Amino acid sequence: MEDSVFKFLWRYARKLKWLCLLMVIMMLFGQLFSRSTNWASAQIVETISQGKTDNETLHTIIRYLLLTFFCFFMQSVLMVSARFLDMKFMPYYIGKMSQDLFTWAHKHSTSFFAEEMAGNVAGKIKTILSNSESLYYHVMQGFLVPLLGFLTAFVFIGTISWSLVLWLSLVCCVFAFVQIRIRSSISPLSQRKAKLMSESNGILVDSIGNSDLVKNCANFFYERRLYYNSVRQALKAVRKEVKRSAGVDALSRVINDSMMICFYLLTVYYWYYKNLNVGDVVLILSLLSSMAQATMHLGFFFTNYVMLVGGIKDGLELLNKACDVKDVKGAGVLKVTDGKIEFSGMDYHYKTAKALFSGFNLSIKPGEKIGLVGRSGAGKSTLVKLLSRYYDVQGGKICIDGQNIAAVTQESLRQNIALIPQDPSLFNRTIMENIRYGNTRATDEEVYEAARKAYIHDYIMTLPQGYQSKVGERGVMLSGGERQRIAIARAILKNAPILILDEATSALDSESEHYIQEALRDLMKGKTVIAIAHRLSTLKEMNKIVVMDKGKIIESGSHAALLRKKGAYYNFYTMQSSGFLQ
Repeated sequence: MEDSVFKFLWRYARKLKWLCLLMVIMMLFGQLFSRSTNWASAQIVETISQGKTDNETLHTIIRYLLLTFFCFFMQSVLMVSARFLDMKFMPYYIGKMSQDLFTWAHKHSTSFFAEEMAGNVAGKIKTILSNSESLYYHVMQGFLVPLLGFLTAFVFIGTISWSLVLWLSLVCCVFAFVQIRIRSSISPLSQRKAKLMSESNGILVDSIGNSDLVKNCANFFYERRLYYNSVRQALKAVRKEVKRSAGVDALSRVINDSMMICFYLLTVYYWYYKNLNVGDVVLILSLLSSMAQATMHLGFFFTNYVMLVGGIKDGLELLNKACDVKDVKGAGVLKVTDGKIEFSGMDYHYKTAKALFSGFNLSIKPGEKIGLVGRSGAGKSTLVKLLSRYYDVQGGKICIDGQNIAAVTQESLRQNIALIPQDPSLFNRTIMENIRYGNTRATDEEVYEAARKAYIHDYIMTLPQGYQSKVGERGVMLSGGERQRIAIARAILKNAPILILDEATSALDSESEHYIQEALRDLMKGKTVIAIAHRLSTLKEMNKIVVMDKGKIIESGSHAALLRKKGAYYNFYTMQSSGFLQ
């Protein structure tokens, strides 16, 4: 993503640069026709001022009137045509930008979203889109139209006196420089306002998304105070921006009025010393009047410009953070034939923590089913996240069937891994959509069959809308066991050769666990399986159990062999069997 606001916006505008150029040309001709009406009106005044009332004078006036009507007509045609071109440009401009921002967000790793609120990220994306659209219209209508109006006015005044144009241009440049300098002081305030508004939106989304937790802890007033404080800080920034903007606008009006006084004094000077006729004076004054309006529009544009750019810039500061997990150039596609997994000399540590893994080695045979056991913080979940490349290792490598996962695309890697976590993620969509998410091209019958294998089909059919029933935000309308079985059905549809079970049954009641264990038994057939579990009884059927502590393997072997060894695994198992670690 580009470093500057201009580069970021030009990235989308340049794809239709010829369309932009055509719109600018149409606006230029629109201003030429507008100035032509000023010129025709001045000629009518000049003709009338001669005091003649004969037919020739009347015909001359009629010709200028017809020219005026023609110019008005052409202005309307150009305006309507520009709108049609705009209808082609804007959908592409904003549509492509929103697609890229969506793609960018999903490219970031788990660690990025661990640090940033989802609502904050979504708020910044929304700000960038809305500000970019507003900025486009301000550039077109608030900058280019007045600027072209200025230029065409100078052209018509130049037909009378080029020296007057040079003096007017000099005055414009001086006052424009002063205007830009004072209006640029708004930019930092706009950027701070956008940042605080985004943070406030992040708190709002985070609080609403955890409304059950707020209720359970009876912390509504705490949440309200937290949100209100964030809103107050944002409103303070808004007031500062508005106050500065109002002061700048007032000063700008004084500057604008001063500039117009200089314009009129120059016109009077040229009338007196250069013998301008009545028509010339009328034309210059009418053009100066329109230039006064254009100056005001340009002043408002610069105010809006710094405010809108401030919001976009604040969003880009977050969005321009480098993705810490990226596909290497020329990354290949992972091809899994056997499902052999090897962790070789792997090193990894979190950003501010000491090394979790140092020279870690583990080999998992094709089709082997291993269980990972250990206290919290032993590195079990981190290990499977590294396998899925949610994070990148700092040393060593992870290979699947001899292919380094750092050298293949993340997409192809994750297509070959199915993950069933303790608390599965569900969209607030229908059950059919949530199950089909494992294979978006699956037929309805394939979805039904997967649900049957996951022992959830019969329950779904009892619902009023069956598979078209919505599951609610994060699946809140379903029980934990029902959510888990939908996740299993999704994994069945995905049919990936590598299966990861991360505490898949630890939070379930006995009846739900029974159904899920049956479903998992079918799902694991012919797959390489890594299962993390605190309930050690669920690991009895694993080929091998690996006991971890502080990123190291301290024991490994079958369930029976480890019990005979009477080491760490035996102690864990004994404590659970005695009821101490339920």
